[in-house]
Amino acid sequence: MIRLTLRELQVAPAQHVATLIVTSLGALFATIVIEADRVLASQSAAGGFLAHGFVRLLLDVLGSVFLFVAIFVSCIVIANTFGIVMTARARRIALLRLLGAEGRVLRRGVMLEGAIVGAAGGLLGTAIGVAVVAALIPLLTASGTFVPTPSPLVTPLLVAPALIGIASTTGAAWFGSGRVSTVTPLEAVGAGQEPTRTELRRRRRPWLVRGCLSLGTAMLVAGVAIGSRTPLGLFIAAPGGAVSFLGFVLGADAFLPPVLQVVGRLFGGSAPASLSRGNALRHPQRSVRSAVSLVIGVTLVVMFAVAAACFSTEAGAVAATAGPQEAASDAAFVTLVLGVLGVLIGFSLAIAAVGLVNSLSLSVLQRRREIGLLRAIGLERRQVRLMVLFESLQITLTGSACGLVLGVLYGWAAALTALSSDHHIGGYFLPTVPLPLVVAVVVSSALLAVVASLAPTRRATAVPPVAALAVD
Repeated sequence: MIRLTLRELQVAPAQHVATLIVTSLGALFATIVIEADRVLASQSAAGGFLAHGFVRLLLDVLGSVFLFVAIFVSCIVIANTFGIVMTARARRIALLRLLGAEGRVLRRGVMLEGAIVGAAGGLLGTAIGVAVVAALIPLLTASGTFVPTPSPLVTPLLVAPALIGIASTTGAAWFGSGRVSTVTPLEAVGAGQEPTRTELRRRRRPWLVRGCLSLGTAMLVAGVAIGSRTPLGLFIAAPGGAVSFLGFVLGADAFLPPVLQVVGRLFGGSAPASLSRGNALRHPQRSVRSAVSLVIGVTLVVMFAVAAACFSTEAGAVAATAGPQEAASDAAFVTLVLGVLGVLIGFSLAIAAVGLVNSLSLSVLQRRREIGLLRAIGLERRQVRLMVLFESLQITLTGSACGLVLGVLYGWAAALTALSSDHHIGGYFLPTVPLPLVVAVVVSSALLAVVASLAPTRRATAVPPVAALAVD
């Protein structure tokens, strides 16, 4: 057995820029949730609409649920990123295996990478979060939303975001580096290939996918039912939504390739379009990873947007029947919750952008050998760029469509669980879908995919075919 350092593992800091950003965002959001809960508790003690028992309960529950969502999403995005990085390092890992390195030793090295990135991102996000809260409190007090009250910024709980960043990144690195254990030493002397659809079908655990989908859906429905009595149903609905979404992610290599094929037919029958459609079947894992990154972001954006729209519509209807004083209190509460949901939508957009740009960039750069072969057999640079563009649009439309459906369902379930109790709305309601935001998400995702594919495609096609075929 050989001993390995980060140098031997050929760690490239640039590969972890996306992981650092996602970890920082997760720690930033966790810090804001912790600080906001503490500030709102002091405001509740000082009086005002926050002193209402139901409002405090709902805000406490929402804070816990939002923190859970931030950690869950960060882990999935980070694990997906590490999976892409490990695929890009397949030949290097295979060479180390050929020299005697064990898979578990290599995976420990990847976990060390995760811990380092997690510590840096956790500390950075915590520092930014404290600075943001310190700037917002005077503004909210000056606007009359908050009453002046002493509120120390530094608390022992602020250690949690940094620890969460380290733990989630290390765990995500372990699960995302599963590729290490599947790389064989023989790949060091040949061209490493991603698993085909048939190989993925053999590896898949359908019982786990079906179990997550069934259990998650049952918990989600149960949470909505309990929400008709108390918003504590969110503590059941939120994990249920996470488990069902995890089932979708685990089974994505079965769900998404057929959709990718259908969407691919929209681009016609030219050589670049045909190649882009074929890639979804020949190497589905590559397309699925990129699509999953977008599905996560779009689902989050649409979920929070639908929840905010439902909250605004239903709470506005209740406020319209209330007295002047109660209506003013409800309006302040609605403004506060919509502001929180607006922050969450921004967080989700950042996650979507980072995940999509990173996955598309790494995917194109790790295919320089494949692009060199296409160039060698006569494909022009323009055709290669069109092929990558069609693939990007194919992935974008597929991810956006799936994210829209999942986001509406999860957002509606969240709104029902939080608002349908007798303390607030007192009944079920249909979802309110903000169509302008939906259109904006799809259009911006398509533009982001085009922009994300330009730079790596230009670099990949700039390499002469002979040199590209020799890339390790």
